[in-house]
Amino acid sequence: MLLRFARFVVSRRKAVAAVSALLVLGGIWGMMNSRVNYDLFSYLPDDLESVEGFRIVDEEFALGNTLQIMVEGTGDAAVDALADRLRTVEGVKAVHWVTDLAPIAEPREFRDETVVENYYAGDATLLQVSFAKSGNDPEVKTAVAEIRTILEGYNAQLTGAQQVELEDVMARDQVRFAIAALLLVTAVLLLTLPSIVVPIVFVITIAASALINLGLSYYIGQEMSYITGVIVFALQFAVTMDYALFLYHRFEEERRSRAVDDAMVVAVASTFKSIVAAAATTIAGFLALIVMKLGFGLDMGVTLARGVLISLVAVVTLLPGLLLVALPLIDRIRHKTPSFDFSRFGAFIARHAGIVTLVGLVLFVPAIIGNANVTLTYNLNTSLPDDLPSVVAGDAIAEAFDREVTVFVALEDTGGPVELERLGDRLAAVDGVSRVFGYGSLVDPRIPVEFIPAEAREAFYANGYTYVTLDVGYDMNDPRLSLTIDELRAVTAAEWPGDSYVTGQAVLMDDMERVSQGDAERINLISIVAIFIIVAIAFKSVAVPVALLGVIQLAILLNQGVEAFSGGDLIFVSSLAIGAIQLGATVDYAILITTRYEEELARTPDRIEAITVAMRESSQSILVSASTMFAATIALAVMSSIGIISSLTMLIARGALISFVVVMVFLPAVLVVGQPLYERLSIGWPRHTVKGE
Repeated sequence: MLLRFARFVVSRRKAVAAVSALLVLGGIWGMMNSRVNYDLFSYLPDDLESVEGFRIVDEEFALGNTLQIMVEGTGDAAVDALADRLRTVEGVKAVHWVTDLAPIAEPREFRDETVVENYYAGDATLLQVSFAKSGNDPEVKTAVAEIRTILEGYNAQLTGAQQVELEDVMARDQVRFAIAALLLVTAVLLLTLPSIVVPIVFVITIAASALINLGLSYYIGQEMSYITGVIVFALQFAVTMDYALFLYHRFEEERRSRAVDDAMVVAVASTFKSIVAAAATTIAGFLALIVMKLGFGLDMGVTLARGVLISLVAVVTLLPGLLLVALPLIDRIRHKTPSFDFSRFGAFIARHAGIVTLVGLVLFVPAIIGNANVTLTYNLNTSLPDDLPSVVAGDAIAEAFDREVTVFVALEDTGGPVELERLGDRLAAVDGVSRVFGYGSLVDPRIPVEFIPAEAREAFYANGYTYVTLDVGYDMNDPRLSLTIDELRAVTAAEWPGDSYVTGQAVLMDDMERVSQGDAERINLISIVAIFIIVAIAFKSVAVPVALLGVIQLAILLNQGVEAFSGGDLIFVSSLAIGAIQLGATVDYAILITTRYEEELARTPDRIEAITVAMRESSQSILVSASTMFAATIALAVMSSIGIISSLTMLIARGALISFVVVMVFLPAVLVVGQPLYERLSIGWPRHTVKGE
């Protein structure tokens, strides 16, 4: 059946190329029209108290999707005119300023002290602009641009537009990232392949696959996170280039004794099993990400897995025809390449397999310790470029108004002014709270409601809800902030007679940390189990997958442990994803060596000879594979100013190198030492003798 399929794709290569070209064109159009989500908070579960509370303060009080604008050196009348002008911008839902609570005709010294502290700091005043739609909506982007134009005539700073600014940064950088990754990958392939034409054919094949994958998101209505949108192109290149290498190397081997078309048919048929097995393990690793409680895990896992599948199809259908068409040019333009023969190294490892295996087991100790002591950061703001206008403005506003964090408490309108004042007093007593701003802090509870100005009450009451704003003096990275949030929730639940919701950006971040706790262990367990099953089926063994997964798991632990021993920290997204990604992406190295070892062991029962040949025939492909993975991702790690992207891609790049070293050093030893177990716990595993030992 495989031979029949291989003959079909080889004989129908023009038709395959034509269909592929149409799919690529469709992919490009879809990619240009697909939507990207820059709001990671939107991936939190909907049933969280903080998410529901954020919806309430947004819908009822227009305090959710907001901009803060600090205007300096401008009189109240001019600021009031500015506020009126901002209200006319299409997409603006409301503009909050001091006029919500007091007339500007009233001298500042006669106004309520709490109101003054909320809106003024020296000669600076603070306006809050809210939008009717989410930050991902094009209408908001247009509105932000118009607001910036309006502010050009003022000494003003704007924060809160991080999503819009991130989109601009990504639109500017994505092409640079793709070009850099392609250039580095091509450079690696040029150094390791005998013709400059072959890397071009490889790049065309995988690039076509990546474009189809990205474009497919549009056609199925998928909105990708910006993290997925950036890494998928480079990672698809890095991971699936192996399949092209496997096919090409086998084709070169077969054409020594066959006509080129027949050689390609045999190459496709003979490598199909290895490529599918490698792809299956990678897909399993990536799909493990979908169990994340945070929604972008589903987005990332599905997109990456889909990309691997599309690349697999492209390699066994499109690539054979392209190689045959380009073959005359390939043969005409050839150059010498460095040869990396690890056979002697493999023989050395095999002869000292016991000691090497013991060293690998010992290495697990520092690897586990380092992995357990990695410091994770959940502050998404730290991953933003320092020069992002919203970041610069946010720091300036926080310093001017002495506010590190703002927390909202949304309350069901079931309590009266007395209960609201009591709650405000209790909240003010919580450690870290520097200011409480709400109806209860402005109005004496003894004053009858009918004597309260309508605009003042309407500012704090709507559709059965009221709210309180709290300023907390801890920054996002302070561990005391989480304790303060817990106490705020406890106080509010105890003091308020109705439903209550503690929310705000800091609370959403804190909940993101809570939700994601345990995700890494869950993802790793599922990816390990899934890949174990696939490898067990492929090798008809329950012992072989233990060996392969143990080696790769050591590499993963060492990779993350580097951060602990170097004193650095990891953005939590990187820690969540790297286990499944590195396992899925680099287990191929172990599969390739093991497959060749099994093949050679069937030819010669001498374990040392078998592992020597396996290392000689596999090492070049593995080295190129690891190098391309490193090249494709290191470009993003170095060039990206967005912390989440640079952190994750640096882990992937470093993980490729660590996996290469660990596999080359420890897997041959584990294969030799474990041979008796493989014979006992496998079906059809070749037997060995003591020859050569």
